[in-house]
Amino acid sequence: MLKRWMTLVLLAAALALGASACGGDDDGDDGGVTPGPGTPSDERVVVDAPIDELEILIRESFPVQYAVRIVSGLPNGCAQFHEAAITSRSGTTIAIRVTNTMPADTTIACTAIYGQHESVVELGTGDGFTAGTEYTVRVNDKDVRFTAQ
Repeated sequence: MLKRWMTLVLLAAALALGASACGGDDDGDDGGVTPGPGTPSDERVVVDAPIDELEILIRESFPVQYAVRIVSGLPNGCAQFHEAAITSRSGTTIAIRVTNTMPADTTIACTAIYGQHESVVELGTGDGFTAGTEYTVRVNDKDVRFTAQ
C-alpha cells in the first residue's frame, strides 16, 4: 500500500512539474529571461512572396474601376502574409510589391506546408487610365496586362 501511495505522489509531482514547464501565461512577460545565443527569437524579416495567380478585375461602374486579384504563396508554415501595396506607377506600368514575413533566425524548423493568401489591390478609376491603352501590372516577378475601357 505504501509503495502504491509513493508511486501516486511521484506521478502527481511529475505531472505538476510537466504542466508548469509546458504552460505559462500569455502576458508576454518572459520572467526576466533573455534569450541567449542559439535561442530562437520572435524577430521576423520581410521577404517577397511568390506570386501564384494574377487577375485583373474591371468593375462595371461609372467611372470604370480597376483592381488586381493576387494569390500569393506562403512557402512554409513559418511564412505569414505581410502586405500587398502599390510601390510605383510610371506611364503604363503599375508596380505592386507583395511581401511575407519569415523568422529572422534561419535555423528555426518550419513545416513544409505550402499555403496561399488572396489580396485585392485597387488600381484606381477610369479617370487615371486612357481608354484603348494597354497597361502592365507588375507584381513582384509576374506581369498581367489589360486594356483600359
